[in-house]
Amino acid sequence: MDERLDYEAVRRYWDRTAGTAAAASYMAHEQGLPQACVDDRFALEREVVERWFASLGPGSAVLDLGSGSGAWTALFAQAYRRVVAIEQSAAMVADARERLRGTTNVELIEGDCLEVDIEGLFDGAFFGGMLMYLNRDDAVRLLARVAELVPDGPIVLRESGARARVEVRTGDYHVAYRSPAEYTAIAAEAGLRVRAVERNRGYARMEVAVEVVNLVRRLPALERREPAFAGGPIWRALSATAPLTLELLPRAIRAAGIDWPHLTNHFLLLERR
Repeated sequence: MDERLDYEAVRRYWDRTAGTAAAASYMAHEQGLPQACVDDRFALEREVVERWFASLGPGSAVLDLGSGSGAWTALFAQAYRRVVAIEQSAAMVADARERLRGTTNVELIEGDCLEVDIEGLFDGAFFGGMLMYLNRDDAVRLLARVAELVPDGPIVLRESGARARVEVRTGDYHVAYRSPAEYTAIAAEAGLRVRAVERNRGYARMEVAVEVVNLVRRLPALERREPAFAGGPIWRALSATAPLTLELLPRAIRAAGIDWPHLTNHFLLLERR
């Protein structure tokens, strides 16, 4: 299909949400989900990234693309000699600079990953949910560029998708949800191959909370309340009854052929062919 995203609309969206940077980077802000939900997702995601970056040592250089408010950048800065983080939203970059204040081994670049100057080679690269905001041809171009910058190391994608191979949304929020099969095809065009694919458990748990909050907030008594009025208590209830509510129940529903939660997220480990 011909998927065309409006990059200015994407930038405006992230500039607007930067005031709630931590939650916005993890798409928890619209439902008022608490920091505990963001921390739960990040901890589970960190397990995957650290495992796939296990070959990297303290002297390594890492490229963080679409770095948002700098959560992953800060983590990489603690582990590696050099980190270059690139983010196009000026407001998100401002939040990242505040988070990284005093950190001396990070170069934070505000700009387009396809256009900015990037010096040197890297031992690994991480996309924290960025390719979904690019049109397909630009996603191929960017992966091809990163393949040149990371000649021998792991390239890790963390991208959201849906059951369809590609699902494009426009309006206030422009995004292209692509399946792992579609990212495999995009990677191949960029001269990369997919070495591993793993379901993002942290995202799946958070998405259950998102769907439940959206459902509960339809009640007349809650329609005009702040999202956090429902988001906080719902997350606490779900986390207290996990793994039943956050793990087993969603799997059983999907096994029955019901598309719930609708969105998924996967990690993909790429390497040069």
